[in-house]
Amino acid sequence: MTQAADADRDESASSAPFVGFEGSVLPEWIDANRHMNVSWYDHVFDMAESSLFSAFGVDEGYIARTNHGMFRLEKHLRYEKELVEGDRLRVDSRIVSSDGRLLRHFHELWSDSRGVRAATAGYVSIHVDLNARKPARITDPSVIAPLRKLASEHALLPPPDEPRK
Repeated sequence: MTQAADADRDESASSAPFVGFEGSVLPEWIDANRHMNVSWYDHVFDMAESSLFSAFGVDEGYIARTNHGMFRLEKHLRYEKELVEGDRLRVDSRIVSSDGRLLRHFHELWSDSRGVRAATAGYVSIHVDLNARKPARITDPSVIAPLRKLASEHALLPPPDEPRK
């Protein structure tokens, strides 16, 4: 990357997606077709989702302290390119919208080795009271502030390329 590109990237850092996962395709992720099995796409997206939630404070500590957590209501996965053993992976994650209870988030899985987007995942999650097992608004200020900050930063990004219903 050039210095000019680095400078441009630094200036737009506040409107960059959250990097929810970085790693490589492991040998045990490869199936009989000699590419990454679809179950591992789910695994990588799940790790990115957990990382995104942790970024705004919904982590194991929050769940233990408040008896509240996030449940996934909906998932839309799109496979675009196959991944092979050793590919360097990155998941760019973003909050699409939040109303304090429902959260729409979108993730792009990239092969940094080949510079291609391999898959996307769009989710709808809901904040839940784990005692009542019912939806609940997020009321913890230690979650509300970082969630709003991330959502406002991600609102500056171009709209995600999501599958249409």
